[in-house]
Amino acid sequence: MDSPITIESAKPGDAQALLEIHAAAVHRTAAPYYSQKILDNWARRPITSDRVERVKQRWIENPDHRIVVAKHNSQVVGFGFIDGHGQLQGLYVHPDYGRCGIGANLLAALEQAAVALGLKHLQADASLNAEGFYRKQGFDVIEPGVHRLGSGQEIACIKMRKPLVNHEQ
Repeated sequence: MDSPITIESAKPGDAQALLEIHAAAVHRTAAPYYSQKILDNWARRPITSDRVERVKQRWIENPDHRIVVAKHNSQVVGFGFIDGHGQLQGLYVHPDYGRCGIGANLLAALEQAAVALGLKHLQADASLNAEGFYRKQGFDVIEPGVHRLGSGQEIACIKMRKPLVNHEQ
């Protein structure tokens, strides 16, 4: 990459890009692991203004969430967010930027945010395609499981957990 990737807090103006990245990651990266019906429920298309507004309100402006974006040349290329209980709600990198360390950098920023919140662990319902990534990042498998999407669709996942270390102790 010709210029550095920066990690920063998401802003309301990033909502459209988050939905676009989510759709690209789900439909391209997760496609070999899930049926088309599941992919369509997981990342609906087209992206409507109502959905963009919901992302602003439920994710970005939600005081119980910490959401970060990765930018390359001021363009959002990835994002991740956690809730106040240490649940990793999502971590997505646009497939054109995959395998460049962006996901690891986003996760590191979320781990710092979790430690700042006083959390001791991060938990994830990892998609089947993401299990290897999370293992490399220090997550342990708890058990195979099921994750319920916002649409109500249930998908196979791997329940995972990572202890957090407070480096200031």
